[in-house]
Amino acid sequence: MAEEPRLTAAKVAVGSIYLTAQNILSTAIGALGLALMARLITREEMGVIAGLTFLASLIQLVSSLGLNVSLAKFVSELKGRNEDISTHVLSAISLRIPPCILIASILTLFPTEISLLLFKTPTYSNTIRLLALDSILLSISPLLNSTLWGSGKLKNIAIYRTLSTAIRWLSILAFLTGKLGLNGVIYGWILSDITLLLMFSLSTIKLITPKKHLLRNSIKYLPKLLTFSWPIYLASIVTFLYTWYDRAIILTFLPLSDLGIYNIAYTAFTVLTSIATSLGSALLPYCGMAYGRKDHKAISSSIKRASRYTMLIMFPLTIGLAATAKPIITLFAGKQYEQGWQILAILSLFGVIYGLSPAFSNLLLIYEKTKTILLLSFVPIASSLTLLPLLQTLNLTGLAIMRGTSLLTNFLLTLYFISKIIKVEIERKTLLKSITSSIIMASTIIILQALTYNPTLTPIYILLGAITYIASIRTLKTLNKEDMQLIQQIMGKKHHKYLTKILGL
Repeated sequence: MAEEPRLTAAKVAVGSIYLTAQNILSTAIGALGLALMARLITREEMGVIAGLTFLASLIQLVSSLGLNVSLAKFVSELKGRNEDISTHVLSAISLRIPPCILIASILTLFPTEISLLLFKTPTYSNTIRLLALDSILLSISPLLNSTLWGSGKLKNIAIYRTLSTAIRWLSILAFLTGKLGLNGVIYGWILSDITLLLMFSLSTIKLITPKKHLLRNSIKYLPKLLTFSWPIYLASIVTFLYTWYDRAIILTFLPLSDLGIYNIAYTAFTVLTSIATSLGSALLPYCGMAYGRKDHKAISSSIKRASRYTMLIMFPLTIGLAATAKPIITLFAGKQYEQGWQILAILSLFGVIYGLSPAFSNLLLIYEKTKTILLLSFVPIASSLTLLPLLQTLNLTGLAIMRGTSLLTNFLLTLYFISKIIKVEIERKTLLKSITSSIIMASTIIILQALTYNPTLTPIYILLGAITYIASIRTLKTLNKEDMQLIQQIMGKKHHKYLTKILGL
């Protein structure tokens, strides 16, 4: 039996709050850690860390086989039909182990060659050898994360990832202070990833039902998992190339210091990406279970309702970040990275699409349109290639425009394909009012900066912007009583009363 709609909306919202809170806390911890690290190492070393991060991401890609998102989809669908998930989980893990061992072996045997390829020097061979150990952790943890994700255990994921992030940065800073150099960064990665794997394992074990012939049955599911996952895997490869091609271009043709600047700006932008991802992730278990029950009307309804709240949350964040890009990046990483503010501003303006995209982010996966996902993965690269001439005239700024344009193109095409399989509705009044309020907010911040610019005043800029945005949505009567009923379910009557007074309802 389907859940009562308002109760379901509250559960989805709570899950979204957990993941968003985790992203905010993790981002805050990471931002503080990165800001301190930027002062402990040189810009060239920051570029090396970007290269090591690239290598770690490549490890996750190669070992993934497209199983991460596929497993989450299958788990949520099985939960919707009240079926056991044990066989699928064990099957995915058994597929992951061989490439995991292969990758660790390559890193251990050929660290000098890899260091020369990435950094044109053998200096970082020992650091890469350390990454071999972390590669094992990077390969297994995502599957356990996907199991919890598909099961709707968003609170667990949020808590575990926040703790892991805190451990990562505390240990990195401790190791760097102890003069361990870049090896200390990898020690921090290993320590936090071990902690995360242990926490994920303890929670996943509780979801597995030991039974006779479990291993034998899991082997039978291998062809099914691979058949479903291979288009997603190919799409992830293409997406990876697109995600890193800009930094690969810098690594190939420009100094490591330029890569450090671009990496700082892009890291700041990923704050928006992570929040948007958390909002979309909260919807996957609900939509997957609804798909398992063949309740397509519930999925269509979730699009309309979810997009309403993502617009109210993401529009002010994206436009606000664009307005405060210069003081934020200066306060975030120091004066030496200030020139990256234009990159951050451009990416943030294109990031307005995150006001809508979370509501649609996993629907093609849920409806098993894996080949469409593969096709769409080529779109960002194709659109970027058409804008390559911008590199000659605008350098790093041109890369930001290329990336932003490809984000927009990919979103529009994704929306088109989704509209072919399910009814898509968006509240246009909410879109107009939230955009208007966000522009008023940004204009106020820009005027204040023109009068009194100082990076140390960034918290005041943000506070004034928040007050202006709340006043605008209150004046435009953007929220209604139904919204407040949902907030009451989430926050309780006591906090609901205060929020009602603030929003004028």
